[in-house]
Amino acid sequence: EIGPARTTIKAIADRAGVERLTVYRHFADEGAIFAACDAHFRLEIPPPDPAAWAGIVDPAERLGAALMAFYGFYRRGENLIANAERDAVGLPALAVVMARRDAILAAVREDLLAAWAVGDRSRTRLAAAIAHALRFDTWRSLARLEGLEDAEAAELMVDLARAAAAS
Repeated sequence: EIGPARTTIKAIADRAGVERLTVYRHFADEGAIFAACDAHFRLEIPPPDPAAWAGIVDPAERLGAALMAFYGFYRRGENLIANAERDAVGLPALAVVMARRDAILAAVREDLLAAWAVGDRSRTRLAAAIAHALRFDTWRSLARLEGLEDAEAAELMVDLARAAAAS
């Protein structure tokens, strides 16, 4: 609710209805707490499953399907994701958890990129466009600041990828 950096062990204990010592006994360090929170979040708000778009042959349609899955996920988990991204800068143990998410996004980008038949120069630009489109802060900017619906944001990012592929 308020983010990892602002959450105290006392607040965790109070919410769980236990003593602080119980929290310390259950979690070896803050990295263990962040990993448990991440696991709980993924159960409550499952991340996109690449199998959902894996069978789509057209690269633009495939990208659009992936973006719709990610944008829906971002919408459902917006507050927690925003707090975690904000606080990861000052919490190395949280940055480790966030780095796992970044590695998954990089793998998704590479998978989506592989579907496009483009030359090396276009591939570099296309990789950047896809990475940009997949980022939480891109979705948040388009949805919250610019007022686009998820489908409109995804369509705009697919258009960006098409332009990058055509260069």
